[in-house]
Amino acid sequence: MAILTVTIQEELVLNGRNFDVSNISTFSATEVIHRMVDLTTAEKSIVLFASENEAGTIKDAQLSYLRITNLDDAAAVNLRIRNAAEEYFVQVVPGGSFILTEDKLDADATGSEETISLAQIDSIKGASASGSLQIEVFATS
Repeated sequence: MAILTVTIQEELVLNGRNFDVSNISTFSATEVIHRMVDLTTAEKSIVLFASENEAGTIKDAQLSYLRITNLDDAAAVNLRIRNAAEEYFVQVVPGGSFILTEDKLDADATGSEETISLAQIDSIKGASASGSLQIEVFATS
């Protein structure tokens, strides 16, 4: 087993005042997925989750860390995070990243407060908001 160390560091000077923050987290890992993916405006699968480890698939409930980074400097990436009954969307701006440390989701569009009921993510799909671009996918389980 390996240990992944993730450091998120933010450095900001606003009106002469420093707002520097650094957070370090560690995650255990026995498997890693690292790939570059070309996207167009047609949606395609980026990461799948299933009951068994297979090519490009992370075993259910085994995800420890996932980062999807938009490597483009102009276009955004639209991500669809879906389970069997629900989905939500995230837009990742140019140069931005989407990070997950749990492979569960709950989505609700009723507009009222509900009890959280997390369920296994089945897939993450993505598409460029305009033109072609490349993303980087880094995941451990």
